Amino acid sequence: MLTSTPSPATRLRELFSRARLVLLDFDGPVCDLFAERSAAEIARRLCERIGPDGLRLAGLDPGVTDPLEVLLSTHRADPGDASGLVLAVRKLLAEEETLAAATAVPTSGAVPLMESMSRGGKLLGVASNNCAPAIRAHLGLHGLLAYFTDPARPGDGHRIVGRPEDPDLMKPHPYALELLLKATGTAPGDGVMIGDSPNDALAAGEAGVRFIGVHPVAAKRDALRAAGAEYLVASMHELVAAAA
Repeated sequence: MLTSTPSPATRLRELFSRARLVLLDFDGPVCDLFAERSAAEIARRLCERIGPDGLRLAGLDPGVTDPLEVLLSTHRADPGDASGLVLAVRKLLAEEETLAAATAVPTSGAVPLMESMSRGGKLLGVASNNCAPAIRAHLGLHGLLAYFTDPARPGDGHRIVGRPEDPDLMKPHPYALELLLKATGTAPGDGVMIGDSPNDALAAGEAGVRFIGVHPVAAKRDALRAAGAEYLVASMHELVAAAA
């Protein structure tokens, strides 16, 4: 007897129905962090801060456009931070991201998804390579922080893990996801991660968490699939429909 294959929407609904903890990447699924203060401009400022010698030490092209690449390359060139460059880059990047959070544009569909998940009794968390102060600033500005806060611990109970001090623990390392699983007492099989980059998919795979890749560009979804994404959507609105 032939059995029909469940539709993508049905599979997503089943996934959400089983989930206890839903983790979100920040830049992309929650907001466009660099909508006004571009990532390329921030990378340029970081390169100016470390100077020509620092660029040579890190093997960086002065035209690099990814601030996290600047941080990671600087760290790996000088893991002991003997020159103080890593600390300087980390500090300046956190300042720039927090400023960017004030003008970040919320991702269409993200808030309705948070609302639906919260109504359904799901725990929400953020696992990001961006700094935690920027994440909290954006969520607070838009009245969303309560979705990521344990009511029993209002002062320090945010389910938010941002960039660790050790850049090697950034995604694709599962560090952030594993911290949130442990903090909420959630088994990996009861967690879901929503992200828009291959690093998100790889981190979820390492943590044993199911992963949903979201990106409006087909080629980017192909990259997510290649990184192990089992579920793929073009927008957060598709997830809202599945979570209803």
